Amino acid sequence: MASFVHIFIKPKSGVTEEMVKKKMDLSIDWYKYSEYCWIVKTTSSVEKWQTRLKPLVEPGGTLLIMEVDPTKRQGWIAKGFWEWLKRNGVNKA
Repeated sequence: MASFVHIFIKPKSGVTEEMVKKKMDLSIDWYKYSEYCWIVKTTSSVEKWQTRLKPLVEPGGTLLIMEVDPTKRQGWIAKGFWEWLKRNGVNKA
């Protein structure tokens, strides 16, 4: 079953955004909402995401991966994000 994961990734020196996107494309779908922040729809575990992304980060980068429940949310963000959630079957609880 698919879940949603928040990924903060600040890659190590020399890693391009295209290299990061190639890894994110292994998900069902993703949305990048700021320079280092992504929401990913996936069937993979957070451990699997760490294995995928660790080579882009070590040494010298930063990586945080957490499961999220997008039905429990509040805030202001680009309209495109709300549309992305809706396309991915998420309604507010």
